[in-house]
Amino acid sequence: MSSPNIPVGVYSEAQFTHPRPDCPHPERWSTHDIQGTEREVIEMIAGMIRGLQPDTVLETGTSRGFMAEAIGRALLQNGRGVLHSFEPDPATHAEAVARISGAEDQDVLPINLWNQPSMTPWDHGPIDFAWFDSLLQLREPEMDFYSQWFHGRTVIGFHDTAPHFGVWSHSLMQRRELDPVRLPTPRGVILARWVPKS
Repeated sequence: MSSPNIPVGVYSEAQFTHPRPDCPHPERWSTHDIQGTEREVIEMIAGMIRGLQPDTVLETGTSRGFMAEAIGRALLQNGRGVLHSFEPDPATHAEAVARISGAEDQDVLPINLWNQPSMTPWDHGPIDFAWFDSLLQLREPEMDFYSQWFHGRTVIGFHDTAPHFGVWSHSLMQRRELDPVRLPTPRGVILARWVPKS
């Protein structure tokens, strides 16, 4: 893999991800950097926001704000909903704020970018869609933390679930509270519906 200090641009995902049986053509995807979400996956999640019409969206791991901007634009098109996105790193948070602030319609994008750890007190009501893309070891604990605000219509996404990220995501597929599907994208995505315990 290339250096994590690679600048933001548009790169073939094949620079960062090797072919594997479930995703033999990573070159069909593109990305802004080695740590970000594939651009096509960003578009897919934005499409889900359009299709699901959530009122409240949670994102952990804002990073440089590409996903946050896409979700915000989808919510704006919906005419309802707000995104709360958490990024503890001051430098990448500042870059995300600059990206959102530089948007032509930035004053109306329904986004709150929090420069805080992801698991901080939540007072924004029920969560309809959650996208977990922070540090790998935090993603399942984050889900457990926020689960008290999930309901039977909550849809959850986890990024970086491909085999080369280790086995951290295997337990997600076995969780009774999740109805999951693993998607064969270069970096891997698990999407799930929350199933409240009866």
